[in-house]
Amino acid sequence: MKKIILIGGGTHVQYSIDIIQQENKYQILGIIDDNIDVGIELFGFPVLGSKEDLLKITSEYSVHAGIITIGDNWIRKNIMDYVSNILPSFEWVNAIHPSVIIGRDVKIGVGVIVMAGVIFNPGAFIGDFTFYATGCQIEHDCEIGDFASVSAGSVLGGVVKIGKYSAITMNVTIFDRLSIGSNTVVGSASLVTKSLPDNILAYGNPAKIIRERKLNEKVI
Repeated sequence: MKKIILIGGGTHVQYSIDIIQQENKYQILGIIDDNIDVGIELFGFPVLGSKEDLLKITSEYSVHAGIITIGDNWIRKNIMDYVSNILPSFEWVNAIHPSVIIGRDVKIGVGVIVMAGVIFNPGAFIGDFTFYATGCQIEHDCEIGDFASVSAGSVLGGVVKIGKYSAITMNVTIFDRLSIGSNTVVGSASLVTKSLPDNILAYGNPAKIIRERKLNEKVI
């Protein structure tokens, strides 16, 4: 099996490891994290170093592929930019739980993490470095922009568009044929009945715009 490294040792890494092990396509060599000492074990795998050590690590261990195991959308973007700059040929792999249902003509990008019970219905477009938590449902012909995320239990109606870097948090329902702008966060348990613009936080039933968001702002 191809050896890979996981970039990010926070809470996101635990279930990423579980997905990769159940998928049984890759051999996890270790974890990269800027804030954890080298040699510390996380869920059975050693921390190999920080992102500044990547050139040395990839050369020493002959590993040239991996995945970013970080939940925050903007941090994933920043890490991807950093790695791609110093290692242009680095291969980004996906981690898709075996229980995931993938319909006909679904297109899935790279660097994607998909937890158990997710449904991608026919014609959906799944952008690069996106994340899908347990049991969320992406209906037919939806389009998910790069670095976006959909949290556990959320349901996107047909032909919904989610912009880059946006986060649909837990148990959100979005009506058919709506658009969510880039860098927009929809709060938990919201019902979205109208399209939402870029760079805002919205929540409620029905969802209403609460405030503006800055670029690179964390979801939480």
